[in-house]
Amino acid sequence: MKYLYWVSAVAVIALGVFFSMNFQIQERSIPKIKFSQVEVPETLGKGIYERLRMEVKNAPIVFLGVTPGQIEDLELWRGFMEANQEQGSKYDVIVVDPQLPYVELFNSTMRLDVQKEMSRFVEGVNNARAQGLRVVVIVPYIYSSQLVKKGPANRLKEEYKMDVTSFSVMKFPVTREQEEAFQPVCDLDETRDLAGTGHLGCMVREVARKTYRKKFEENKYSGMMEQTGAKDYIVLLNRNASPR
Repeated sequence: MKYLYWVSAVAVIALGVFFSMNFQIQERSIPKIKFSQVEVPETLGKGIYERLRMEVKNAPIVFLGVTPGQIEDLELWRGFMEANQEQGSKYDVIVVDPQLPYVELFNSTMRLDVQKEMSRFVEGVNNARAQGLRVVVIVPYIYSSQLVKKGPANRLKEEYKMDVTSFSVMKFPVTREQEEAFQPVCDLDETRDLAGTGHLGCMVREVARKTYRKKFEENKYSGMMEQTGAKDYIVLLNRNASPR
């Protein structure tokens, strides 16, 4: 009987370890905007504001992430900014990354590389907040996502105790075959994931899998949004393929 007891105990512990390890690496998110297809990216941006109106109002410092070189990502955030005109919610200071193309879509207050000039950025934001001004920062998604532990948004929260809310627009695979070649790669091995983007890549993959059986309408934009942290969101946006 004692032998059977110890066998059972070992089996229970092994199962516990197995499920613990799996739950640790499995990415979790909360749907906020279901998969939809729109004519222009601005429509989705306006929808994000309408869906999270109160959350936005309670977010004095917001990071808006984009895929560099993809103008539709910036067009989405232009729609968001145009919709957010309510007093006490509208953003007064617009900071843009100087390396991003198409930032001319916004009437920016400052051009600054947050990663390289973090101390200067923190000083500027603190001064703005002391005057009651709200700040929005437009950067590459690897800077905005709080799933990137060494990224600027997460560092600002952890090291400077700054109240940051993040929205990151990213492209996504539409088939399982595309997953392996897609960036950022889903890899949780820290010896290989030197950039620290593995968790973000895994999250994109898991959310994207919800769309694999969807029918994509030609020449439209497909998008959805999920909450990935207390004040962290990812927005998946693709331009659907045109007919050949």
